[in-house]
Amino acid sequence: MDDTMQSLETIRGRIEHEDNLLNQRVSWVVNSQAFLLTGYAILLNAPSQSRSEQVIHDHGVLIKLIPLTSISVTLLLWLGVLAGIWAMCDLRSRVKVYPALDASHALAPPLTRAIGLATPALVPVVFLITWLLLILR
Repeated sequence: MDDTMQSLETIRGRIEHEDNLLNQRVSWVVNSQAFLLTGYAILLNAPSQSRSEQVIHDHGVLIKLIPLTSISVTLLLWLGVLAGIWAMCDLRSRVKVYPALDASHALAPPLTRAIGLATPALVPVVFLITWLLLILR
């Protein structure tokens, strides 16, 4: 295998790696939000009878803290998702320097890439909006 083909294989491997990281980050977003939304829902439905002052205080703190924690986690993971998308775009731009070779396996049409990246890029935004609406209600 010549140097050009080796370089393309290396780039393809890095794109696959970034794609796997992107999938993991989206999974982290969904799993963390499911966990935090469940905790928040349980707090909202907690009975108010026969609770001590400490439990009432802790309940109030958690009602405020869970959405703030969720927003923080979502923002951090969203930055990771965006970094992964940026890294994949950078790697694909490196493939373009080899126009004589067929690198179509690394380059999909722009519309296809945009549609494919919409989910990982926008899922964190949906959760951010949800939590902001809960906080601002």
